[in-house]
Order: sequence, then structure tokens, then C-alpha cells
Amino acid sequence: MKYRIALIILIIFSVPVSAQEIKETNTDSIYFKALDSYKKSNYKTSLQLTNRGLELAPAYHDIRILRIRNYWAFKNYDKAGVDLIYLFNNAPEYPGVTQMANRHLSLIKEPVKALEFVEIIEQYKNQGPELKVLKASLLLKARAKKEARDIALDLFSNKNLTSDQRYTLQNILRRTISNELGVNYQYIDFSEDYSKNDPWQTISGEYLHYFGRSAIIGRLSQVDRGYDKALLYEVESYPVFSDRVYAFINLGVSNGDIFPELRTSASVFVNVLKSFELEAGGRLLHFSDQDYFTGIAGITYYTGRFYLNTRAFIGPYRLNKMVQNYQFNIRYYFKDIDNYLFARAGSGISPDERSIFTQVQENPGLDVYYMNFGINKSLGPKHIVQLSGGLLHEDLSNGNSGRQLVGNIGYRFRF
Repeated sequence: MKYRIALIILIIFSVPVSAQEIKETNTDSIYFKALDSYKKSNYKTSLQLTNRGLELAPAYHDIRILRIRNYWAFKNYDKAGVDLIYLFNNAPEYPGVTQMANRHLSLIKEPVKALEFVEIIEQYKNQGPELKVLKASLLLKARAKKEARDIALDLFSNKNLTSDQRYTLQNILRRTISNELGVNYQYIDFSEDYSKNDPWQTISGEYLHYFGRSAIIGRLSQVDRGYDKALLYEVESYPVFSDRVYAFINLGVSNGDIFPELRTSASVFVNVLKSFELEAGGRLLHFSDQDYFTGIAGITYYTGRFYLNTRAFIGPYRLNKMVQNYQFNIRYYFKDIDNYLFARAGSGISPDERSIFTQVQENPGLDVYYMNFGINKSLGPKHIVQLSGGLLHEDLSNGNSGRQLVGNIGYRFRF
């Protein structure tokens, strides 16, 4: 509010000060001289010239835009804001005005002060998605999570969003969840080709909590293979380092009968070229005094409502064979980040497939191909369900091939 009052006072009492000893009266000549001084980083002279030009012709918008740039050079953001408000009030459609406002907001370091400026310029024109995305980001920085999430949810189905804007909104939606409880059930049915074809069942429960921008997850999983059972205890974290960089860290322990005695995982994700996200990381599993390492590389592309991802898992080296998994993932989002169709196709089994990765330990050189698909659906703001099914085709050690039907159902509650 103080910032708004200050801007109003500046608007009322702001009178361009004529530069000393500038006698030029041709405004075009003044503009080009000011522009030349600006390009040479002589901001003081350029500012004096723009002041003189606006004294002669207040509606010369190119001169006013140049004066804003000079104010930015001197970090005089209040006066730059006054000129921007003048442009929104008198020439909102003039080329470059909206872009100048977005640039101005990026220079204001205090989120609350920037938000006050957004509220002012919103009164002059119904802004497009760019300003609204920026407003949602500022609200998140100002710890107004609910307001940020409401804007992000409203914008997510906008067909005019760029890939960079959609990526920003996805991050906002991820970071505006405080707590989440989830349960997942997996059922695997084996064909008669397997020597042991009792179905495998896995049930897991987890709790997620956000500390600022970073998430912590605790998870307990139990697998029942008919002939044996095991528990896996895990802790995961998603630390966020910046708007473009975050990480994944996992630590899990078990008794070692089915799950590894110890599993550690880490990946770093970096957003580049606005629409791409790169992943690099690794998984380390400890079975019976043996360590097995898997290297990971991935790339994700955001385009429109699609999420396209490919990943490669190389390793471990087991029984003179290099275990390899390659997969392609696709999502199609509907109205927001919680409602989408998804599919995965690939070869090999990755260490992230906790309930079935022991098949790799037993038969590392055998070929595996799989495909699954499903839907993630929100039922109101707090409830999310996920259903998926798939088929896995695997070479067996007896020379035959086997098939596995895999089904998953999950439920999440946010609060």
C-alpha cells in the first residue's frame, strides 16, 4: 500500500526537469541523441535529453520508454514505474509496453512491492497470460500459496501458454502443496511359462510434506510374493535450488530378502532453453555384500499440453552382462497438472521398479519389453486417483518367454 501511495504522489507531482543548457527543440533530434548516449552507457546525458524531450512532447512514447531504461540504469524503479503507469494509462497498446512492464517487475527484488505494481497496471488493461504467470510466481515468493495456486490452476488450460510459461506453472502447482497422504496397490499376474506363477502384490503408503520449496517424503512398501514377504522403508527429498534447478534424493533400507538391504538414489534436474529439462544421476543398490551402480540420463520436453520424456539406465554389471533400461514416457494434460493421461514403453527393467527389479538380478542378460498406460484424475481439490495397467514380455532362462500383466491403483489426499 505504501508503494502504491508513493507512486500516486509521484504521478501527481512528477514534472520532467528540463536538462540544463539543452536548447534543442526538435524532439526527433533529441530522441536520437538520447538513444546514442544510452548506447554509449552515458545514462546521465541520455536522461537529461529524455527529460527535455518529454517536456516538449509528453506524448512522445519512444522517448518515455528510453527514459524508463535510463531510470533502470540508475535503479530508480519508482520513477520508472511512474512512466510505465503513464503508458498504460495513455497508450496501453503501444509496442513494447507490456514487455517493459514485465522487465520492470523482474528488476524489483521485493515480491510484495512488485505485486503492488502488478495490481496497479492490472487496472489499466486486461493483461495476457505472461503477466498472470509472473504474478503467480511473485505470490509464491511472497508465501501466498493459495493465491498463487488459484492463478496457476486457472491458467493451466490456457492454449496460448508458451512451453516456458507452462513449465513455470507446473513448478508453482508442485510447490503449493503442503501435505499429502498416499496409498498405492500393485498386482502382477504371471503367465504359465513361469516356474513360480503365484501373483505378486505390493502395497505402499507415504506421507509428503513441503518445507518451503522442498518436499520430504516418507514411504513404507510391502511386497507379497506368496513364497516370501518383505518391507522397504524409504525417505525421499526434492530440494529446490532455483527456478531452474532441483534434485531428487532417496534412501531406502530393507532386510535384503527381496528389496536391497540399502538403496541410495540421486538425480539433478536442470531446465534449459525454456522447454527442456535435463536429468543426470545414479542409483546404488547393496545386496548381500555386493554393490550395484546404475547411471541415469534423461531429457524431458514440454510442448503445449504434452510432457515427453526419455530416460536411460545403464548398469549394474551383473554376471558378465551390462544391465540396460531405455524408456519413453508421455503425458497429455487436461485442465491442470493433476489431470492427465500417461503411457510408458521401454526395454529392460530399471532399479526404480522396486517390486520387480530382482528379476534383473536373476536374469540380467534376458530381454524385457513392456508397455503400460493409465490416467491420473483429481476428484475435487484434495483427492487424486490413479489407475494404470500394462504388459511386460520377458525372456526366461528355460528358453521360453513369459508375460506379466501389471495393474496399479493409487489414491492421494492433499491438505
